[in-house]
Amino acid sequence: MLSYLSKTPGIGGRIKSRPEDFIVEEITEAGTVLEMDKQISIKDNEGKFTHFVLQKTDWSTSSAIHEIARRLGAGQRRFSFAGTKDKTAVSTQLVSAFDIPKEKLLGLKVKDMKINGAWAAEDKVRLGQLLGNRFTVKVEGAEKDGNTVEQISSELEGRFPNYFGEQRFGSTRRNTHTIGLKMLKGEFDEAVRLFLCDTEGEQNPQALEARKALEKTNDYAQALQDFPKYLRLERKLIAYLKENPDDSKGALKTLPRQTLLMFIHAFQSHLFNRLLSVRIKEGLLEPEEGEYYCSETKGFPDIRKFHESGWVVGKLIGYESPLNERENALLEESGIEKDEFRMQPMPEIASKGTYRTLFAPVKDFNFHTDTFRFVLPAGSYATVLMREFIDEKR
Repeated sequence: MLSYLSKTPGIGGRIKSRPEDFIVEEITEAGTVLEMDKQISIKDNEGKFTHFVLQKTDWSTSSAIHEIARRLGAGQRRFSFAGTKDKTAVSTQLVSAFDIPKEKLLGLKVKDMKINGAWAAEDKVRLGQLLGNRFTVKVEGAEKDGNTVEQISSELEGRFPNYFGEQRFGSTRRNTHTIGLKMLKGEFDEAVRLFLCDTEGEQNPQALEARKALEKTNDYAQALQDFPKYLRLERKLIAYLKENPDDSKGALKTLPRQTLLMFIHAFQSHLFNRLLSVRIKEGLLEPEEGEYYCSETKGFPDIRKFHESGWVVGKLIGYESPLNERENALLEESGIEKDEFRMQPMPEIASKGTYRTLFAPVKDFNFHTDTFRFVLPAGSYATVLMREFIDEKR
């Protein structure tokens, strides 16, 4: 259990009962909120890219892009976006497409999707190219009232722990960080087994039985019959292993580079969460060796701006990270050394490490009846903030 910053027990209840109860509106680098059901009109520029505002309900970003690409007969690599959005939500986000006319995008008819404007642009939308997100979150079944919310908000003082949310570790099985650790250790057989056969948290009955059967039989030909079609990545591995049953590393390399990186990044995120949780519990919130303060850009922390005070910036550990005693101890406990982030067997997914603030600001906070509304910087998780207000904190 990760440590809480606030002390007052939360109001109880649950979020994401329905997608409509979790609304995410992206805020562009220019500060424009991509509002729900609102058309955005921007003048066309010269260029081969089309930028468009995607509104979706109960679609993950990757699945939505896959479906749009399929409908247009285009490859997924022609699309890019600034940030991923929750599946169980109604969300808006900026997306770009290479060499696809805006008329084709505006004419798309896909269930639970809308295109709220499209225009020609000179360059693609790049990952991280957003200021933040505005959230509207409804809580079902809360047991306490706004007085509790006000008390917790006072204790947080406009900030909350910048943990990575559960969705960082997989939408249902929550095992991406474990797979990442096995890959870092070079235990590719075990990484493949976890990816294909781990059943903890699996909610689809057909997928559950297929994973159990493969774990028992190692029959990849049968697994191709058993695994549901929507498990595209699992089926890709199984098809390779059917012909090359002893080449787990080769099987993993059939996955998209972004998927393989996701496993490594998930383990880095797991380390960050553990380190931050211990420090909050111990009250050690000043910069430690290898950390620094940063100032802000447009009201949000900017890790590129070193400063004498401000937001404490910690590490997402990689092979270039300068480690302190606490970080070295955690790597030793995990059974790896930082040089293993070079991923010698797969150098294309090496990770040199980066930085992340230990806390994130909460802007424009408001609570009324059963609904929270607030703005968070890019990369921070609304679900992490909401646990401060909902959980009992035992």
